[in-house]
Amino acid sequence: MEVTVRTVLLPAIDEEWARVIAIQLAGMAHLARTRGADPALARAAELAATLDRLAANPIVAAHWPPVDQTPASVFAAVGSVLAEAVSREDAAGDEVRVKVRSIVRRQLDDDLAVTGALMPYFRGQLPDA
Repeated sequence: MEVTVRTVLLPAIDEEWARVIAIQLAGMAHLARTRGADPALARAAELAATLDRLAANPIVAAHWPPVDQTPASVFAAVGSVLAEAVSREDAAGDEVRVKVRSIVRRQLDDDLAVTGALMPYFRGQLPDA
């Protein structure tokens, strides 16, 4: 798809914003082809194991375990735990910030390392042109 957008679609587009959108589409096609396997299951498992270890923490206990442990449920619980920890100035909040937040930050940094390559595309620029 990326090749088709670059060789067929882009040469036929004169309107600037339509070109930008086509370049963004090329970037998304490039990412889909090069990004690798979806890390959501492994990330959810890592976070679930961390929340299991922190089950005695009152913040975690209020949100964990969820009814099921699908990635969506795990990520929702993690979001709730982190949101509650923001306003807590106690040992429970500190523990969540140190242990859970550090994992989420690393996971987000991993995503940024992959998706950062899209920045030229979303500026309407082909990185190799």
